[in-house]
Amino acid sequence: MTHREVIRGGKTCGIYFCLHGPRSVKLTAICDFTKNAVIYYGSDGIRRESATVPVRAANLLQSDLKAA
Repeated sequence: MTHREVIRGGKTCGIYFCLHGPRSVKLTAICDFTKNAVIYYGSDGIRRESATVPVRAANLLQSDLKAA
């Protein structure tokens, strides 16, 4: 699994996650700090689902990024 910061206007606004599976299958998700949501994408790149994240969890992810 890989992850990268999503930066907009010079500020981190989310995290991009990519799970690498067999036969070059990639499943991705984006944690959006501005909307406090996680957006899931299928192997075809089409948005499949989104889930709301509690504000505290999003704040913990942001603080972990700043500490790294």
